[in-house]
Amino acid sequence: MKCLGIDIGGTFTDLIVVDSESNSVILEKVASTSKDQSIGVKNGLNKLDTTLENLNVIVHGTTVATNAILEHKGARTALVTTGGFSDVIEIGRQSRLNLYSLYPKRIKPLVPKELRFGVNERISASGEVLIPLDLNDLERIINTLQKKEVESVAISLLFSFFDSQHEIKIANEIKHRLPSINVSCSSQILPTFREYDRTSTTVIDAYIAPLCRKYFKSFLQRIKEKGINVPPLILLSTGGVTQIKSATERSVETVFSGLAGGVLGGFYSCNELQIENALTLDIGGTSTDVASIVNGIIEISTINEIAGYPIHLPSIAVETIGAGGGSIAKYEHGIFLVGPESAGADPGPACYNNGGKLPTVTDANLVRGLLNPDYFCGGTIKISPKLAKEVLSPLADELNFSSIEECAAGVIEIFENNVALALRKVSTERGYDSRDFILVAFGGAGPLHGCSLAERLFLKQVVIPPYPGVWSAYGLLTADIRHDMSISILKPLNKMSNEQLDSVFATLVQQGIQLCLEDGFSEKDVIVTRNLDLRLVGQSYELTVPFHGKIEATSQAFDEAHKKAYGYASPEAPREIVNLRVAAMVSLPKFELSPLSMGDTNPKNAQTGTRV
Repeated sequence: MKCLGIDIGGTFTDLIVVDSESNSVILEKVASTSKDQSIGVKNGLNKLDTTLENLNVIVHGTTVATNAILEHKGARTALVTTGGFSDVIEIGRQSRLNLYSLYPKRIKPLVPKELRFGVNERISASGEVLIPLDLNDLERIINTLQKKEVESVAISLLFSFFDSQHEIKIANEIKHRLPSINVSCSSQILPTFREYDRTSTTVIDAYIAPLCRKYFKSFLQRIKEKGINVPPLILLSTGGVTQIKSATERSVETVFSGLAGGVLGGFYSCNELQIENALTLDIGGTSTDVASIVNGIIEISTINEIAGYPIHLPSIAVETIGAGGGSIAKYEHGIFLVGPESAGADPGPACYNNGGKLPTVTDANLVRGLLNPDYFCGGTIKISPKLAKEVLSPLADELNFSSIEECAAGVIEIFENNVALALRKVSTERGYDSRDFILVAFGGAGPLHGCSLAERLFLKQVVIPPYPGVWSAYGLLTADIRHDMSISILKPLNKMSNEQLDSVFATLVQQGIQLCLEDGFSEKDVIVTRNLDLRLVGQSYELTVPFHGKIEATSQAFDEAHKKAYGYASPEAPREIVNLRVAAMVSLPKFELSPLSMGDTNPKNAQTGTRV
């Protein structure tokens, strides 16, 4: 089997071709092209050239959706809600991230006030139509959408997860009148309880859908130009993959696509070495992504956010910070800062000699002698120690360091402290003892900082994969087909029977199987898992526990999960079902990397050069 993995980061685009028949692995790393990521893909494919013949599988991890949200460069989006609720995305929650800030800043909604519309309709909390949809009111809204040159529309009506007829009518009318506009319905994107989270998730889907559709079309064109006719698979936020058609229809499920590949790569390493508890560390040029693997399982969370915007869809629980090799060091407002601003791939760190004028982490590592200027990126990029010193010198003078080398050490100290805080968020802050974990370090700079970070967290062991610089791209090739469905029912657990739950689950299971069939698999290939979101009556948030057909066993599992999360359990207290969740999966063929050949026993024969 011959597979191609393509992973796009903020600085580099990584490609890996694994051929299990010839036991060969071919790597390429090219600069990412932020304006059109498919150009970077094309450049990488051109370098691989003849090795792309007879491919069986292509898997792609993308950051198009992620970047559009972070940079606020999505489509011009409108929101249609039940009358009186159009400001729900601006009201948000009462939580304050900076509780003691004298000048707190609110998150700017992705949809401006003039593009938020309330339509006259109402469905009750029991799913009954209280006020029929006012078609005249809808006509007014559609005319305004056309005048305002809206590109995409999010529709999120009250209790549409119980009865979606009004959302469907609105969507059909907009598509009929304005066929070029994208429409996202909450009853299809996230048919679950909680108005703000459901609306936010639907708005994000609408905001990124036109860009994702355009990119996927361009991506397909790039691979076809190379004579590749294999249908590519797109990595989802859950770590599963699907066909481009499915990814396009639910773009919000790709928001964490670019982050999930590295965790899968780390998970593969743990399986190979029979490691149950690990922290994955992926340090790239722009950001650092960390996650935890506990008891041999990757943590999946349904409560996620990006840039402060909630996305209540299952995703690998990744913690991301703006810290990478390109992170810029500066002295600002009396504080020595490293990141989150990055030099990216263009112009990149000053030592790249590509026009960069600001000191970065890569420049600091070069000055410290930890990078080989003649063998950076496998010798494909020549970096200049002289330029690195030139940009660090003014910073050293400003901060009164005794030397440029001391300033470089200070840059790395701050950088590693920032990364260590992220690692603690996925370990000690979740109640785990970091001493029970090992560190899997990869990415362009992961191995370079791995041992130092392990010491900071008292980790006893560091694992470095065989191809660390492109290990996220390899992780893509270990993924399986996966589709997630959910629905809210909001009923007391003791009022439901096993048969009633089986009946509700059956609808979701069939939806998941159908999506797997559309991906080209048969029903016998599909593996289904069923879960319930439960809470004690009166609680605000719920816990996800497996459902294997017996309510009693599920209730016991909830008590165990509650004790682990909150330190106590209340077996006699009534509990409530909030959501039903189904994951439909198909296991794809796997291959093993052939062992790397052992080098000479003399360490000197492994040297590529010496530095003082």
